[in-house]
Amino acid sequence: MKKGKVLGLLAMSTVLLTGCVDSMPELTAEQSEIIAEYAAGLLLKYSPRYNYKIVSEEEVAAAMAAGPEASEPETETERAEEMETESQSSPDAPETETQPESQETTAVQLVAELDFAAELGIDDLIVRYQSFELCDSYPQDNSGFSVSAAQGKKLLVMHFDLEGLPEEDVDCNLFDYDIKMRVTINDTASAAVLSTLIPNDLASYMEVVHAGEIVDVVAVAEIDDMTEADIQSLVLQASAGGQTCAARLK
Repeated sequence: MKKGKVLGLLAMSTVLLTGCVDSMPELTAEQSEIIAEYAAGLLLKYSPRYNYKIVSEEEVAAAMAAGPEASEPETETERAEEMETESQSSPDAPETETQPESQETTAVQLVAELDFAAELGIDDLIVRYQSFELCDSYPQDNSGFSVSAAQGKKLLVMHFDLEGLPEEDVDCNLFDYDIKMRVTINDTASAAVLSTLIPNDLASYMEVVHAGEIVDVVAVAEIDDMTEADIQSLVLQASAGGQTCAARLK
């Protein structure tokens, strides 16, 4: 199911509940997040990459009846793990190296060298960062769905160039990759990128990218009220399908 169909259904629901409107409502970041989660559930339901099974009443009853017995082995395992953890943390226990944990940290790459699509295992597309802006709402022309920052907050809008194949069209469906993103500002403040219904949202973009075409897609995060000059460093972490990457945008 294309995102346009879901947007159409949501728009029709809005008209039926509130009457005729001249334009789509302007949403706060929280409202957009709630609606986006609902739309994501519908998209996942009809996505060919996901399988669903309705559990019968008999299966539910059997699972509930077997609950205590089924959990017994897990409980014993948890106790064993706790005992092992306590023994390792004991003063008499030998010191253990923490290097393996540090090796799991994703290395921050220079953004000029980074193709996010390649890093996240997304085929037939190139996604490169271009710029960022701070605003109170996006899109600022307030056409269709938009997101507004809460009082005392700003929207950090990061722009990316999305490019397909040079000689043929690409049916782009980034929603199925379940892309998660988070930004870190000045090495201290951190915020998750919002799930929105903005048509050019990077994480849920589903349109045909024509051969040689470059599309502007965005990732939006709500951050504390500040100016661009206040942002000395900006790092974006992204993950999809078990693959991760991090890029310093500023």
